[in-house]
Amino acid sequence: MDKFPNYIKPELFETRYHRIREYLKANDIGALLAYSTPPEHKWGLTGHVSYLSGWANHDRISDTFVVVPAEGEVSLLFAGLPYMLQQIKEVSHIKDLRMVKAVDPNAVAVDTKSKTNISIIKSFGEETLSILNENKLSNKKIAVVGTNNMSIFIYNHLKESFKEKFVIPQRDIVAELRSVKSSEEIQMIKHAARLGDIGFETLQSQARPGIHGIELVAEMEKSARQLGADHAKYWMSSGPPTTWEVCNLDIKPHLRILESGDFINVCSYIVYKGYWSHGMRIGVLNGDIPKYHRDIFNIAKNAQDAGLDIIKPGVPVGNIAKTIRENATQHNWSLMGGRVGHGCGLDYSERPIPAESNKDLLQENNTIIIHSAFSLPGSGKMFVPLGDQFQVTQNGIEFLMGFPREIVQLGN
Repeated sequence: MDKFPNYIKPELFETRYHRIREYLKANDIGALLAYSTPPEHKWGLTGHVSYLSGWANHDRISDTFVVVPAEGEVSLLFAGLPYMLQQIKEVSHIKDLRMVKAVDPNAVAVDTKSKTNISIIKSFGEETLSILNENKLSNKKIAVVGTNNMSIFIYNHLKESFKEKFVIPQRDIVAELRSVKSSEEIQMIKHAARLGDIGFETLQSQARPGIHGIELVAEMEKSARQLGADHAKYWMSSGPPTTWEVCNLDIKPHLRILESGDFINVCSYIVYKGYWSHGMRIGVLNGDIPKYHRDIFNIAKNAQDAGLDIIKPGVPVGNIAKTIRENATQHNWSLMGGRVGHGCGLDYSERPIPAESNKDLLQENNTIIIHSAFSLPGSGKMFVPLGDQFQVTQNGIEFLMGFPREIVQLGN
């Protein structure tokens, strides 16, 4: 595998635009305006602009839209500074790049009060309407997607600019297209997953008694960043080999000093060229695996495996959560939260969402992470020992991470 793969080719973007234009023409809509926040807003919707433009890296720090007209050239509108044009050209094949006024007066963007700029810089709304006019679509409506992470100021700006042309469609066609990955995208996600594995391998080799958890986490994150990860974060929980209830889960820096026999649970968040990998693994430091921990891990793994075993195209997504819950209930365990995982791609969480209420059907080349959060009987303590990222295939699933799905010996 290439050390730094980059598989997304211009032809794939043209296929995406073609699908969107089919949708626009079928619904008598003039253009699709797709918004997403910058990648630094990691936990929200950041991927729509990346999916349509290729601008997935962390150089995108300002508000950006992609305009796909029913006829004519695709445009990228960004509020920023002139140097960003070169950054965009390095990663995107879109030729029609238009710098616009920022809606937020405090944004990192061109000062529109300057005499040299005020006459040439339009707003997002004005530039979108210009694109419709240029393509003889001025009488058509504009479908806006990505509003779930949009600031109220941008939303109101678009609504006031487009007036009766403003439409929020019932279907987010971009989210639908994104949920089924191309072979090129799957290669990118597999590489991100491999970087996640490398972090877990570093955990296995570098864990030792006497160091703070934060020191071990730093080594794990360094190993992934050295191989090109845009973002690498691991949280850790650890505790003595008594019961899980005494373990300390830290999403913040883990300052506990590790000891021999510790039970250690780690979760990875890796981004490579915009594509996410996410996994959870568990181990014991320099000691035998206590029966108590082996028993609760096996209950959790068996319940998760029951959900994974039913996965294939055409199965309702919610059946995954239902099956896991029913299996866990046999041991008087319950699930925390309304879902057992999420789709994973250009966003940390995207479609399909495996919650029991979701009646959508699984499709081949969905990429999903299942990380069931169990509530232990008696204490109610959260237990998430296993997170599995996989691709839905014709006959089931293909795991994307290779690190063992078991309690591993650490530090040996």
